[in-house]
Amino acid sequence: MEDEELICYNRGCGKRFKEIDNIEGCCQFHPGLPIFHEGYKSWDCCKKKSTDFTDFLNFPGCATGFHNKIKPEKPAQKVEAPLPVGEVIRHESQIITQAPEKINEERPSENSPKSKLNTIVSASLKTALNRYREHQRLKEKSDKEYNGDAILQGASCKHNGCNSKFIDETSNKELCQYHTGCPIFHEGYKFWTCCKKRTSDFTEFLKQVGCEKGQHEWMKASEAAQKKSACRYDWHQTGPYVYISIYAKTSDPEKTFVEANETNLHAHIAFNGGSDVFELVLSLHGMIVPSESKVELLGTKVEIKLKKKSPFGWKDLEYKSNDSAS
Repeated sequence: MEDEELICYNRGCGKRFKEIDNIEGCCQFHPGLPIFHEGYKSWDCCKKKSTDFTDFLNFPGCATGFHNKIKPEKPAQKVEAPLPVGEVIRHESQIITQAPEKINEERPSENSPKSKLNTIVSASLKTALNRYREHQRLKEKSDKEYNGDAILQGASCKHNGCNSKFIDETSNKELCQYHTGCPIFHEGYKFWTCCKKRTSDFTEFLKQVGCEKGQHEWMKASEAAQKKSACRYDWHQTGPYVYISIYAKTSDPEKTFVEANETNLHAHIAFNGGSDVFELVLSLHGMIVPSESKVELLGTKVEIKLKKKSPFGWKDLEYKSNDSAS
């Protein structure tokens, strides 16, 4: 039994250990609970905070002790009755009010003029961009010195939806199937503007075969082509705000913008140093105040913070025409 590998259930540890090696100080863990508040992730036992979930998971424990082999019991699920209209609940230390069945306020037109949201460039992005651009500068210098405009082995095809790589001259004889349009994410669906085969599953969207056939166009050694790309995104909300996280690394602040009116949002994200572009168009479930909303560009993602016009909970991020309330 002493040689059996066990799993430590202390928060922040999760390592495998043998009972014979379980001595005082061998486990580094968090004795507190995780906190998710206004886009930040932290532990209530220490003061380290991060907006990036991976960084949060990598926070080293602030306490040491023995490994714990006892799996904690799952808390009993509470079955709660629906809230009466107007009653409030607490969520992530913010107040979210259940929306009344109908709101008399008319939903503004989605075609009204949009304004660009205030954008903040984080220190983590500046560092990541400097590192990325220096890497690209050295790579391009090397490519020009030794390869010029040659096509390097392993170079990708520039066409959207084509994942082919250049191996040798025989690669030019292969048929290229690609998308001539750009990716659109709207009302929970993902599709290309050229063929409009809609799906709600991100993996299935990436697998969609191109609707156009032709020859490959390989990326040359000295090129930095800008192309339309797909990014994963998700959202959450507190009482006064809705947060949208777009997972795009090293976005270019000069080429990236988010604009919105009260009901519609358009995000143009130039990432990977500006060489790739992701477009997101949303018809928002509720109304927002653009002047009190903002965008933060981080090293690994773009976070959009939207100020709700009314502090009601949104049942979804996007608006459906049969919704009874905004």
